[in-house]
Amino acid sequence: MKITDILDAKLNLGLEHMDLEHEQKCIIEKLKQLHREMEEEAEPEGGNICNQYADAIHKEERELEKITKEMKVISDKIEELENLI
Repeated sequence: MKITDILDAKLNLGLEHMDLEHEQKCIIEKLKQLHREMEEEAEPEGGNICNQYADAIHKEERELEKITKEMKVISDKIEELENLI
C-alpha cells in the first residue's frame, strides 16, 4: 500500500469520525432536552406521557450506543493505518 493511499484512507476515516462526533453531540443534546421536557410534562406516577418520553429516550440512547461503537471501529482503523506509516 502506498503512503498516499494510507494517508487518503486515514483522512477519509477522520472525516467520517468527525461526522459521527457531531451526530453524537446532537443526540446527547436531544437526550438532555427530552429529560428536561419529561420532568416538566410527565406525571410523577407515570402514565402515557411518561411512557412516550421513556420510549423516545430509549430510542436515542440506542442510537448513541450505535454511533459510539462505530466511532470506536473507525478509531481502531485509523490506529492501524498509523502503524503502517
